[in-house]
Amino acid sequence: MNQEYLLRSMLYVPAYNKRLLDSALKCNADALIIDLEDSVPDKFKHQARVYTKEYIERRAFANRNVFIRINPIESKMVFADLKYSLHQDVTGYMLTKIYTAEDMLYYDKLFSQYESEYGFQDGQFKFAPLLETTSAVMEAYSIAKATKRTIAVCFGGEDFLNDLIGLHGEPPTAFDYPRATIALAARAAGVLPIDTPFLKLDNPDGFIKESTLSFEMGFSGIQLIHPKQISLANGCFSPSQLEVEHSQDIIKACREAEACGTGVAMIDGQMVGPPMRKRAEKVLEIMEMIEQS
Repeated sequence: MNQEYLLRSMLYVPAYNKRLLDSALKCNADALIIDLEDSVPDKFKHQARVYTKEYIERRAFANRNVFIRINPIESKMVFADLKYSLHQDVTGYMLTKIYTAEDMLYYDKLFSQYESEYGFQDGQFKFAPLLETTSAVMEAYSIAKATKRTIAVCFGGEDFLNDLIGLHGEPPTAFDYPRATIALAARAAGVLPIDTPFLKLDNPDGFIKESTLSFEMGFSGIQLIHPKQISLANGCFSPSQLEVEHSQDIIKACREAEACGTGVAMIDGQMVGPPMRKRAEKVLEIMEMIEQS
C-alpha cells in the first residue's frame, strides 16, 4: 500500500467556537476534524455551520488535511452540514454512525452527485468513517472496502463501549478486540486505521503507553481532543530513529546484493527476506512524508 496521507494526529475542533478554531489553525496536527456533531450542542449547530463556511471561504484551511465531522443520517442534518462545508479546501468527511457497507455506498453516491452538480472533480472528497458500534466493528472490513473514497477508518471507543455495555478499565481491555479488528480490516482494505481519543488530558504517560501499543498493533494515528496531545501523538505514531536506521541498512544491503548478483542480502548474519524489505520501504516512505509535512 502506498500511503498518500499522513494522519498521526487528527485534532477535533468544535466548529461553534471561534477561539478553538483560531487556535487549531496554529497547531501542527496532521489533520483537523472540524466537528459539527457530538461536541456541538444542538442550539449551536447552525452557528457551527456558519463558522465552518466562513473559515473555509476565507481559505483558512488551505494546504491542510481537513475533515468535516457531519451528523449521522438519522439526524436529518446531513444536507445542511454539506451545504455549508463543500469546498475544494476540504480533504474529506468523517462519517458518523456508520453501521454497514450500504451506508458507505449511500454517501458515495450522494457525494458523486454533489461533485457533478457543483463542478468538483469526481472522487475529490475522501471518507474517514467512524466505527462506534458493535455492529460496525463486526462489519469493519466491508465498510473499509466499500468505496475508493475511504482513506481511513476511525475507532469511536466511547460510543462502542456504550453499545457494548462495557467498562473503560485501566487498561481498557474492552478495546482489545475492536482495535485488532479495525487495524486488520483497514490494512486489508488498504486504508489507514486511526485509534479512538485518549480522554485523560492530565495523563501523558497513559497516552504514550496506549498509543505505543496502538502503533504496535498497526494503527497509523489517533484522534485527539486537545492540542497538547499533538506532539505526543506525532512521536508515538512515527518510526523510531533506530527503526529508520535499521530500515536504511536493509535497503542498502538489498541493493548491494543486487549489484553483486547474489540475490541474497544479509545483515548481522541474518538473511533479509522480501517482507523485511517491504517493511523497510514503508518505514522510509513514512519518514519522507513526515519530513515533507
